Amino acid sequence: MTTMINPFIVDAADQAELVAIEVTGITEIASAMPGFVRGSIHRSLDGTRVVNYIQWADGDSWANAHSALTHDERYRAHMARVQRIATANPHAYEVVAVIEGRSPKS
Repeated sequence: MTTMINPFIVDAADQAELVAIEVTGITEIASAMPGFVRGSIHRSLDGTRVVNYIQWADGDSWANAHSALTHDERYRAHMARVQRIATANPHAYEVVAVIEGRSPKS
């Protein structure tokens, strides 16, 4: 599995708008791409950050999606909305470990 992690810096006043833009982008654009597994959006408690976390079946799925999306008008419009209010710093990662918590005993 390949994970795309995209941290954004945003003014606190624009955080809710960025979250909405990113939720729409994952729901309407990324999730339609072959190899999409799941996506999540995280917002910082201080309002100055948003993180977009998207998992792809493998590196080829991510590379193919990225290549296709750079030519997609919906994606370009999406990114223009993002870049109007935020700065992004995306990177692709390989998941090397997932550690699950234990439920507390009652």
